[in-house]
Amino acid sequence: MKMHYSMAHEPLLELSTRDALVANMKKAGIEKIWIAGFFSGDMVDLEALKQAKAYAEQNGLEVGALTIPVGHPGNSLNPDDPDSKLKIPDHWHYRIDKRGGIAYFCGAIDTCLIEDNGKAAKLLRDAGFKEVFLDDDLRIGNLNANIEGCYCDACVAEFNAIYRRQETRETLSAQMADKQDTALMKDWVAFQCDKITAVMKATDIEGVQPGIMVMHFGDERHGIDIPAIREQMPNTLFRVGEHQFNDHKFANPYAKGEEMLGIAYHLNFIDKPYAYSETTIFPPRSLKAHNLVYKAKLAIAGGLENILFMSGTWAMDDNYWEAIADALPVLRALDKDCADGERTHPVHLAYGTHGAYAEPIIPTSLPVLAGLPVKPLRADQREDDGELLLFFGNYELTPEWQEKLPRYKQVIFDQKAALKNKADIEALKATASNLVCWDYAATSKPDAAEVSLLQARIGQDAWAFPHIVDGGHIGLVWLMNNGKVILYNLLETENQGVVEMSGSKHPVRLKPLSFAVLTKSGSITEYDTEIRL
Repeated sequence: MKMHYSMAHEPLLELSTRDALVANMKKAGIEKIWIAGFFSGDMVDLEALKQAKAYAEQNGLEVGALTIPVGHPGNSLNPDDPDSKLKIPDHWHYRIDKRGGIAYFCGAIDTCLIEDNGKAAKLLRDAGFKEVFLDDDLRIGNLNANIEGCYCDACVAEFNAIYRRQETRETLSAQMADKQDTALMKDWVAFQCDKITAVMKATDIEGVQPGIMVMHFGDERHGIDIPAIREQMPNTLFRVGEHQFNDHKFANPYAKGEEMLGIAYHLNFIDKPYAYSETTIFPPRSLKAHNLVYKAKLAIAGGLENILFMSGTWAMDDNYWEAIADALPVLRALDKDCADGERTHPVHLAYGTHGAYAEPIIPTSLPVLAGLPVKPLRADQREDDGELLLFFGNYELTPEWQEKLPRYKQVIFDQKAALKNKADIEALKATASNLVCWDYAATSKPDAAEVSLLQARIGQDAWAFPHIVDGGHIGLVWLMNNGKVILYNLLETENQGVVEMSGSKHPVRLKPLSFAVLTKSGSITEYDTEIRL
């Protein structure tokens, strides 16, 4: 585990407070900071950046650079500061959405934007930075299931020229919503992804290691093609996009489950040494300190080696640093206990076929809440460790998925999936004995009753993998190679359940929001930190 913090450079130049800030960070285990050097087309004063970097390094911190390469719709930097620089340069042009509206504060990716990001990378390299993380937020769309992109006249004309088409914004918009013309959807998505990858390549210069923050479940529909980026720039760093940045969202057990699913999904694409968490508070002070610590534990449990805290341009208050410092021995012990364990996911949650199909973006977190060792998987991803496939929600049983079904011991369709794919399932059942239709529709906000229903359905068959057989809202990560499981309480109250593992049942009792490691012999070590509700 290595701890990082993303910040603006100004606090490192504030003579009256910077010593205390750096002392707080070091007590909290921060080893590396990432300071912002390029905001939506505006270069930060290089001499100021050099001074901030030199001060941090003199105090034993490593320093990388971070940029905001295209801008971001709305003030996502610091709502406390109405003077935050959000306007894009006059020589850039705004991204246009499918309705013809302007995505204010967000540039369309064209030649000049790409060139400006390349120039910024060179300036940062010459200032002594060896890494440039393209952060908040290199994408061409917001968090939703839709196929997005820039629909301005220039981008549509460029698309038509490259792909030999004759589309307009109106025809593209209609067909992206209709989702029937797969070839057009794939072409439009590939066009957008090439633009994002071009920004990355402009940063991939000699002496600089590039990085990109990937939005929560971000994929090709938002212009983010992780496999293509890795193929063209194998040394790329990735922030694995989380989402629930405030208590209003994160306090819900299903939201914590979604965060773990998002981490597991993106790790399908990324080797762990290149993966960083997005352990974020936003807006400022909107996440309790103990929830920030919980997010860090969740990232460790998910298998992330680099924990990257972030709070926009606002420097975290003392109480956050104190909470992380107090929890640091527990974080390190949890990391050490499971550092040699490969996360194994014999339960797969069907997650569409490809980003271009624009299927639901957030899968149900029900399997997490039910205590299954689960991860989302797309049909275009090859995995040989799956035993049980859960096909829940409005995902299409495409030919690619149909080809994979025989590899599983069992495939369970919930009511939504069974109804959507009724004809295909009936046709397959004639020759497949592993297909089961569950008479229940999984929801996006599962409650305790729903968790019990899924556990009862799973319990109708014998499974060798560890799982929770009684009790709910306890997440489970399997470290198969060392015979351990990580358990995490998703509730803010004490919780108990029964884990079935290696043919034995182990009752467990967990403190509020605590984590634990259980061995196959039944010994359990709890990793508990203080919470203040």
